[in-house]
Amino acid sequence: MIYVTDLTEYLFCPYKLYLKKIKGVPLPQTSEMLTGSIIHKVYEEVLQREKITIEQRICEEMGIDKIFKILYADSKIVIKNVMIKNKVKLKELGVDYLDLIKELQEELKEDELLKAIRIKKYISIYGKDKNLYQNLFMVKDMEYPISSIELGLSGKIDKLEEDSEGNLYPVELKTGLFSNGIRKHEKLQVTAYALLLEKERGVKILLGFLEYYQVKQRIPFLIKEDDKKEVLEILSKVKELFEGQKEPIKEKKSFCKRCGYSDFCWST
Repeated sequence: MIYVTDLTEYLFCPYKLYLKKIKGVPLPQTSEMLTGSIIHKVYEEVLQREKITIEQRICEEMGIDKIFKILYADSKIVIKNVMIKNKVKLKELGVDYLDLIKELQEELKEDELLKAIRIKKYISIYGKDKNLYQNLFMVKDMEYPISSIELGLSGKIDKLEEDSEGNLYPVELKTGLFSNGIRKHEKLQVTAYALLLEKERGVKILLGFLEYYQVKQRIPFLIKEDDKKEVLEILSKVKELFEGQKEPIKEKKSFCKRCGYSDFCWST
């Protein structure tokens, strides 16, 4: 089974995918890679906990401050747990453990305050009904596993959302900033998830999102038929690479210096 991330890696560099998946060369982890994965994990776990917290611990009589304190306390627990698991790796790569905790706490503090305001406003109008979480945040599933035997493709959707009319939206969570438009590999990834959802549910997926959670940007884009065709074309090329196991031609690109395989590829 081929993974959606294999498609995006092929788009970046077929030789990198060859080294990783066929030659089995481990990718050296950089401090940026580790920090990015930790931030991603924290946000995922916070979102996973929120539904339970809102359903079980938020009451109609609570004010914004009380709701905020509950949500924020939960967020800090998530940060602490994720950091403990990665403390040794962070130290090995020279990342300041305490600074990263403070940074995440500050980012999530604003997030949880905005959510507390939205929750209180909803409760003031509709009361605390069973649709509160779904209507406010649309989150249906986190880390939603999906695959298609027909396509020979699988992956995990960071966040699967569903609106009040039953429309589904694949959302890819991103660290960093949104700049210079949607990048090709990002569109490819979300489109691949849309294609898998269409196979699984038998419905059309018309819209996807990139969510840059650190800077609170949410970018929608249309899922076009041409983009789906491109996904299938790249999938075919990846299958050909895996089946033939033929070494692709190395091509020097602008991002080679930031790649963990750079020394391996260009040391001679």
